Amino acid sequence: MPKILAIDDKKDNLITLSALLKNLMPDCAVISAQSGLEGIKKARAELPDVILLDVKMPEMDGFETCRRLRSDENTNHIPVIMITAIKIDPWSRIKGMEIGADAFLAKPIDEGELVSQIKVALRIKKAEDALRAERDILEKSVQEKTVHLLQEITERKQAEGGLRESEKLYRSLFEKMINGFAYCRMLFEDGRPQDFIYLVVNDAFELQTGLKDVVGKRVTEVIPGIREADPQLFEIYGRVAMTGRPERFEMFLNILQMWFWVSVYSPAKDHFVAVFDVITERKKAEGKLTHTLENLRNALTGIIQVIAATVETRDPYTAGHQRRTADLARTIAGEMGLTEDQQDGLLMAGIIHDLGKVSIPAEILSKPTQLTDIEYKLIKEHSQIGYEILKNIDFPWPIAEIVLKHHERLNGSGYPQGLKGKEICLEARILMVADVVEAMASYRPYRPALGIEAALEEIEKNKGILYDSRVVEVCLGLFREKGFSFE
Repeated sequence: MPKILAIDDKKDNLITLSALLKNLMPDCAVISAQSGLEGIKKARAELPDVILLDVKMPEMDGFETCRRLRSDENTNHIPVIMITAIKIDPWSRIKGMEIGADAFLAKPIDEGELVSQIKVALRIKKAEDALRAERDILEKSVQEKTVHLLQEITERKQAEGGLRESEKLYRSLFEKMINGFAYCRMLFEDGRPQDFIYLVVNDAFELQTGLKDVVGKRVTEVIPGIREADPQLFEIYGRVAMTGRPERFEMFLNILQMWFWVSVYSPAKDHFVAVFDVITERKKAEGKLTHTLENLRNALTGIIQVIAATVETRDPYTAGHQRRTADLARTIAGEMGLTEDQQDGLLMAGIIHDLGKVSIPAEILSKPTQLTDIEYKLIKEHSQIGYEILKNIDFPWPIAEIVLKHHERLNGSGYPQGLKGKEICLEARILMVADVVEAMASYRPYRPALGIEAALEEIEKNKGILYDSRVVEVCLGLFREKGFSFE
């Protein structure tokens, strides 16, 4: 019976999805998890056939959960279908593809598309499982036969016996291999690998490396300067030949200016077999993709900065406030150990956290006297307005939520929703502290700058009451111990 693991932080969503799956696919077993960490644990324990993963989750979102599943050898083969609350934008699709998602579904979930995506994923996994099992059996069989034949060749050479019949059998196994193949004897000096001699190579070896007539020769003779240019190659081959433990690795050989994937094992003491493939073109393609993704990320950053500049033209007296607040928030996040991705998201949210002020009259924003109750009420609406502007943009980070909640307070005295404690996401708790510190330390039309010490005293006095204690401690440490200052 196929097993489906559904991961969503909302219990109601899990109940609905489970009921839907049981109705549409009664032959499947459904497992539920209410967080990324719980989902990872259940994936390792249950080894489901498909994972349905919600993108928007607190603590650990769907992207980070998918990345961890893909980095675990026990779960990296399981198809992952990511589910998002709104239409999938290119940024989320690129990010999902980058970390290994297999497909995307948008809420509300179309039943036909859901069943179709799951069935496709099940077919792919079934085929991959069968292929993996067949490959393992074939690899084991070929390795066993190759090892046996190579040992026989070595023994016969040592005994000065005939080699022709064994060589025919041996070549029937590896000459048709697509991968390059080299059987070598390692040469040691004072226990350290110094050179190796090519004993047998196949046609693919010559085709992929361009090296010819290497049998019986030392590698330092075939490729002068290789030991100095690529000493790590000798270390790995020597280690395998000495210990007998196989290794797999990717390496750029400086002397040949080529990338290689290599699987190496030892059929006999001081000997090794290297099966390899040239992956230079693949590496170039990966480099181009990385460059493209970086360009897209830079473009997004530029757009956000333009939006921030637009906001500041409405309120010239606070010019630079959003950037300074964002820089402090990101620095705090880094000190707290948040991931690079979370830090990037917090920086972007900080740069446009006052976006909602575009709807507030400029004369109110720059009023040099105390605001009336009506004017203050209008000012307080800016975080909700900013959220409304941003909520339908599927950023790679929860920017709209951070903007909405950055004026909330732990005791529920903030706005616009009066949230308390853990109802406020960690990023918003960080941004609120950075926002208060920068605002108090800087000049405003209705008051002079209060100074950084007054700002630090404010957050210290209200630590655990209005502001997150851990965030406050980190912020205080940055200014008082590590010399942080606003530029």
